[in-house]
Parts: sequence; structure tokens; C-alpha cells
Amino acid sequence: MSRNLIFTVALLAFLCCTNSKVQDNERVIIAKDNGSIILAYKAFYDFLDSDRSWQSYQSILFDTYPEVREVHNSQVKWGVIDTMTFPDIIKDYKREDYERFLTQYDDRMFNFLYDSIIVLSHKILPPVKKQQTDICFFLPYGSCFVIPGEDRNVIYISMHINPGQVKKIMAHEYAHILHHQRWPDEPLTLKRELISEGMAVYLTTQILKDIEISNAVPFMLESSFKWCMQNEPLIKDSIRSELNDTTMQLFIRYISDGSFAKPPKGFVQKTGYFIGYRIIEACINKGMTLEEICGLKSEMVIRKSGYFN
Repeated sequence: MSRNLIFTVALLAFLCCTNSKVQDNERVIIAKDNGSIILAYKAFYDFLDSDRSWQSYQSILFDTYPEVREVHNSQVKWGVIDTMTFPDIIKDYKREDYERFLTQYDDRMFNFLYDSIIVLSHKILPPVKKQQTDICFFLPYGSCFVIPGEDRNVIYISMHINPGQVKKIMAHEYAHILHHQRWPDEPLTLKRELISEGMAVYLTTQILKDIEISNAVPFMLESSFKWCMQNEPLIKDSIRSELNDTTMQLFIRYISDGSFAKPPKGFVQKTGYFIGYRIIEACINKGMTLEEICGLKSEMVIRKSGYFN
């Protein structure tokens, strides 16, 4: 056998093995009665065992889990990652840096999070229509969010999030789903985001009876909440003047956390969550029901609350 023929056979064998490994990747799913728990983070470990190229990343993660592609695109949209540098960054990922996530949860815990939070949530605000609800646990990105849909909702939770916080995150994101089922469509504005996040925070305090409002806002320190309580008039004046903002600036100033956030000078991050909660609380104190509040557009909720009067 010639040297060139030997090389060609070896190359074909290598490519077959490589393609087989990618093609053999299967979605790891825990099926639920009305949805599923998607363990997309497990595909990331297959990537770590590959050549760690951008092509492998796309084929192993994105092709197997379109949910991970959705997370990636969201990170790009939010400016968290740079599409030009990311393909080089992933080449330096090391398996030992991610080993701890392999034992962070077991199937029992995944099932408990899904089942318990949904049951508790329905006791506070029953769903108005049957929809599939999936939870996707992912790597290597951070963050958590929900994408509601007509027939399917997906809650995205990063494995980077402290397991002690995940019950609160799950309640918060599922609260968004229950609110969204009742909420009239309206374009993006700061006032819309205030009511959205405020309702999710309020519902979290009702779903999880062992949580105080001072630590009910995801990723907000209790000291930051105390700052908000002490400086509420200052926050209120700042937000009142920007209620109709429709740009990404509203997220940067009042909603986001981490490196993406640039709150007004002297402010803590995520003050929009605090003000949103206070608006919902004001409505409840006036005798409005959750069903009534959830069925109103944000401008009407704010008006009925009397919060900015």
C-alpha cells in the first residue's frame, strides 16, 4: 500500500470517527407531563473533549441544542460576547474549570425544581391556557431569562448560577410566563419592563413563602435593596422621566446587572425591579387582584397604582 493511500485511509477513518461522535450526540432530556428539562450543558463537555474549534462548537452545541444557539444570540444582542473574539476564546476553555458543574445537580433536584415551583405557582396564579414549559440548563454562558411563546415557553438557567439561588430564579421566570398569558401586547418601553419585572418579583414573594422581599430580586444584594428603600424618592424621580424610553438604554440603566449595567451615577443596579415591585404592591394595597393587574397594560397599571402621583 502506497504512503499516499495509507494517509488517505487514515484521514477518512479519522473523519468518520469525528463525524460519528458529533452525530451520536443526542439531546439529554428529562420528560415532564407538560414540558421537559433540557440538560444542554452536557453537550458542552463533549465540546471540551473535541478539538475545541468554532466548527465543533456549532455542530456539538448549536446543532444538538437550538436552545444554546438562542442563548448565544441573546448574549450577542446584549453585548456580553463579541462574535469576532468568541471563537478564539472557546479554544482556551479547560475541562477542569467546569468539572464542578457535573455534580452540582442530580435528576432528583432537577425534577424537584420543575415540579415544586410550578405547583406552588399555580396555587397563586393558575395558568389560563395549556402550554409546554421547558427548562434549559446550559453552559458556558452566564445569565437566566425566559422566552415565552404561543405554545411553548423556555426558561433558560445557566449552570454558573449558585444552586441556592435557582429556586428563586425558577419562580421568577415562571411568574413571567403566567403574567404573559394574561398581558395585552405592547411595545418595549421602560414602563413595560417595570411592570413585567415588578410582577415577577411580587409573585416570587407569594410563591416562595420563605423569601423576604429584601432578597427576592434575582442577583440583587440585600444591601442594594436597603439602599433602594432609603433612596426611593431619588429613584422614582429618575425613572419617572424615562418611562417612555424604548432603547436598550433602559436595560443598561435600570434592569441589567453585571458588566452590562451602567446605572445612573450613585445608583445600585436593577433599581427598575424595585420600583416595579413597589408599583405592583401599591396596586395590591388599593384592593386590586393579581388577575386584574395582569390583564392591564403597563400605563394603566401605573395610573391605577398612583405611585408616581
